[in-house]
Amino acid sequence: MDARELIQRYAAGERDFTGISIEGNDLENSDLPGIILRDAMLYTINLRNANLEGAVLDGARLDLADLEGINLEGASLVKVDLGETILSGANLCNADLRGAGLLEASLNDADLREANLEGATAFSALFSHANLRGANMKGINLTSGSLERATLRGADLSQADLSYVTLNGCIYDSETIFDNCIFPPDPVQSPRTLSSDEIYPILVAQGAIQIAAGAQLQGLDLRNTDLSDADLSTANLSQANLNGADLSGASLFQANLEGADLDYADLTDADVEQASLIDAQTRMAIFCNTTMPDGTIRDDSCAEEEVEDEETMHET
Repeated sequence: MDARELIQRYAAGERDFTGISIEGNDLENSDLPGIILRDAMLYTINLRNANLEGAVLDGARLDLADLEGINLEGASLVKVDLGETILSGANLCNADLRGAGLLEASLNDADLREANLEGATAFSALFSHANLRGANMKGINLTSGSLERATLRGADLSQADLSYVTLNGCIYDSETIFDNCIFPPDPVQSPRTLSSDEIYPILVAQGAIQIAAGAQLQGLDLRNTDLSDADLSTANLSQANLNGADLSGASLFQANLEGADLDYADLTDADVEQASLIDAQTRMAIFCNTTMPDGTIRDDSCAEEEVEDEETMHET
């Protein structure tokens, strides 16, 4: 079967394409929500920016495929083979990737919030700046991979193999679980299972960043980071780069934001009361129901959002 036949049959109402082979075909920008491609052979396929929301790809082979920007929200990808696959910028929110093969896969900037990656094999996989907030990563093998600047807030990495993983700039909080991870205690020792108490000093030494009230985050690069609903009260964020950061619902009560870059940041429902914003940049920042340092509510961005919603309604 080729890509054209698949699209035609899908348009005619067919959804179950279990076991098909369409290796190397071009399905870029295709709209195929809910499609069933269980055990399909999809080697080297191009699905860039395609919409496969809610699709079923359990056991499918997608080795060397290009899935950059694909929408796989809520999809089932149990034991799928994604070896050396490009998934940069993909939407994998709530996706089921249990037991998936992610050898040398690229998931940089991917959205994996609440995804299930339990037992996945991800040797040398790249998750740089990926959002793994609330993800189930129990027992994942990330040996020699990268979590550089990834968001791990609320993620469960218990029993994960983090041997030689790059952790510089990754974000974690009090709800992130590191119980019984495999980790080298120091660069010259072999990896072994460590308790949480043993792991936390290693995380700090490798440049991981803990998000917490009173945290010392001055001068850090937190661009485009998901800090929504975070407790950053009394934190020191002076000179921090928060350009494009999601701070919606965050508590920044009495925080030090002097000289911080908040351009394009989302401060919807954020509490900035008694915070210091001296010399902070807020160009194009979103202020909607935001409690400002003097206790007043700033709502000027809310009106802009309402206008955009009305325009969208008129267009449809």
